[in-house]
Amino acid sequence: MDFRKYILKSFLILIFITAGLSAQDVRIKAGVDKNQVDVNGQFQYSVEVSGKSTSLPDVAFPDFKDFYVLSGPNSSTSIQWINGAMTSSKTFSYYLRPRKEGKLKIGKSSITYKGKTITSDEIIVTVKTGAVSSQPGQSAAAPKSRRDADIAGESLYLKTEVSKRNVYLGEQIIIKYKLYFRMNVRGFNIDKMPSNAGFWAEEFKMPSQPVIENEVVNGINYNVAVIKKTALFPTQCGELTMEPMQATLEAVVRSKRRSRSLFDSFFDDPFGRTVQKTISSKPVTIKVKPLPKKNKPLSFRGAVGNYNFNVSVDKKEVNANEAISMKIKLNGSGNIKLAELPKAQIPPDIEKYEPKITSKIHNEGNIISGSKTAEYILIPRIAGQYQIKPIVFSYFDPVKKGYKTISSGDISLNILKGSGTRIAFGRQADNMPHQAVALIGQDIRYIKEYSHFNLIGFRPYISLKFWISIFAALLLFGGFYIYNDYQSRLSGNEQLARRKKAGKIAARQLSEAKKQLNAKNQSMFYKAVSQALQGFVQDKLNIELTDFSAVNVKTVLKQKGISDEEIKEYLNALEESDFRQFANISASLDERNELFEQAKSALTKLEKWI
Repeated sequence: MDFRKYILKSFLILIFITAGLSAQDVRIKAGVDKNQVDVNGQFQYSVEVSGKSTSLPDVAFPDFKDFYVLSGPNSSTSIQWINGAMTSSKTFSYYLRPRKEGKLKIGKSSITYKGKTITSDEIIVTVKTGAVSSQPGQSAAAPKSRRDADIAGESLYLKTEVSKRNVYLGEQIIIKYKLYFRMNVRGFNIDKMPSNAGFWAEEFKMPSQPVIENEVVNGINYNVAVIKKTALFPTQCGELTMEPMQATLEAVVRSKRRSRSLFDSFFDDPFGRTVQKTISSKPVTIKVKPLPKKNKPLSFRGAVGNYNFNVSVDKKEVNANEAISMKIKLNGSGNIKLAELPKAQIPPDIEKYEPKITSKIHNEGNIISGSKTAEYILIPRIAGQYQIKPIVFSYFDPVKKGYKTISSGDISLNILKGSGTRIAFGRQADNMPHQAVALIGQDIRYIKEYSHFNLIGFRPYISLKFWISIFAALLLFGGFYIYNDYQSRLSGNEQLARRKKAGKIAARQLSEAKKQLNAKNQSMFYKAVSQALQGFVQDKLNIELTDFSAVNVKTVLKQKGISDEEIKEYLNALEESDFRQFANISASLDERNELFEQAKSALTKLEKWI
């Protein structure tokens, strides 16, 4: 009996989880075009319901008891197809006028989907006599909703967003310069960047076009774009002020003036006029506190962040005078460029050369990270057993507010007795075999110690090697001349070049189609197959795109003596790929494999004839 209860309980939990996941397919958002309005003014309240189905649930609107309903609900529907996936949305809008002054609340709108109730946010509208109403913006609401005293109904606003305002010396701070706008912005230019005195700065890679998101701020819907992102590392303590950023934007403003004449209204731009607006962010103050002195290790050299540390050698047993490569690698998040790597204590009988330092910075994503490597060349001079003492690295972790120390452990080296000729190298001379030093990246080549001399009176032109080399040079020159002539003819004859390269291009496109066999977006597979089939025949037979049709292709292929069966196989494959590509009808993996093999077979047969 207990076992049955357990099964029933698990089944009910599964049903609730599934219902919860399904409810996420439908969303509701609410917003107003302005949140400050005159007592005799009006504003627009909008509710958007979106999901992956055209059958969207009905909306239960709040009670507008503090407002006159001038118009509504007015509705509009939108359906989009993106990468084969459909999304639909329905927007309802009301035009409201307040009944009284004060801070009036618009309650939550809600929908019921698969037994689950989903609600929007409440919105506060400030109503007072003579209030300056903010300019209307988009009525569609946004996924984020918050309060911000700085952004008080402005149509354009530049804000400096700081990840932290109270940090340790050397701790990473992420700065985002975000543009909030409720009008059509056609472009922007950054006129003045903050100097950021007292900080070390690392810039993040930004996309060529800013990504635009939506936020509801103080109940008003804004478009938001991050136009610049920087990581700052404070280099001094105290209160540091970040200067504001200044930018100039091209914005479209719709004229509200009345026309004085017929000609004014005729020549006015119906989409508005373009104006330049200069906006600045506000200065931001960062409080930087010193690193704690308590429990600070002696090996600490100022690194702040979160790091991993590793020491390795390429070999632990070598002959005397042979080179060993030792790498000290630090990686993690923080100011990698300023992080100081620890020094290695090497036994005196092992010669050490200055390290090669390399740094790699990863400046994509939400945090600056990377790695720093020091690569040493060690040359043991005397045989024996050697121990390289542990190499210690310490850093301060600002999240856990404490110091951490990482040790590499001992490294044991077994140096065998070597033999060879003594060569001067570095600061001392010692016995070294030939090619004793292997420096990083082939920086130093070995000295050639042996030379071959010929007797006086030696005549090279009577040797067989001499004439073979002359004959090979002539063949090489002749081959180059023929190849160059062939390339010249190809460049001067476009039709010949297309015909010669048709097979290679078709093979490359079929290879791309094979890569897309298992892709979710099946249209990419069918597009590659269609391009391979159509492009091959166009290039081989010099058929222009405007003349390419099934009738013309069939006629030309028959003139080349190709059988009806092979022509039919080609046209069927082309028709099937075009139909699947533009009709956006999915097919199984076996059906796509069959079409791929059919296209490959058709092109192979045609290549024998044309």
